[in-house]
Amino acid sequence: QFSLFAMQGNIQMAMERIDEERKLTISHAELHDAREKYFQALDTNEEVVRKKFTYAWCLVHQSAKQDVLQGIPILAELAEEKAVQAQALFALATSQYLLEQYSEARASLKRLLAIEPHDSKAQDLKALVEHVLRREGALGLAVFSGAVAAGGAAALAFGLALLKRR
Repeated sequence: QFSLFAMQGNIQMAMERIDEERKLTISHAELHDAREKYFQALDTNEEVVRKKFTYAWCLVHQSAKQDVLQGIPILAELAEEKAVQAQALFALATSQYLLEQYSEARASLKRLLAIEPHDSKAQDLKALVEHVLRREGALGLAVFSGAVAAGGAAALAFGLALLKRR
């Protein structure tokens, strides 16, 4: 049965999955193996897309940020391949979320949900991303408001000081 709540996503479930993603680290040996298989597939032209996805997935599950950043453009390329499009978009959005690239994650999830509208994991992650963006927006507005108030107070003090000098 279809419900509005299901379409909105479950933030708690997304947070639990993100915690699992943070804990999941692929060893350098596994990364090296995936890389070798990908380059062999390029030579033989066998299962190139699948092996490229595995290599990118291993990259974004490394502890070194530079490896994760190397995997993101590969996942973005794979998001154009029908065979792995949904998987690539979800892995891309998850990686972007973990790197605090929330707007990019939202865009990846929007693309994913356009092709897989009932993907509950994507709905959950999108709900979490939207929550973070709303929270950041509220914090940004508070900081901006505080700066405006401080600027106004400084201008008022300056104006009063000028009046006293006359």
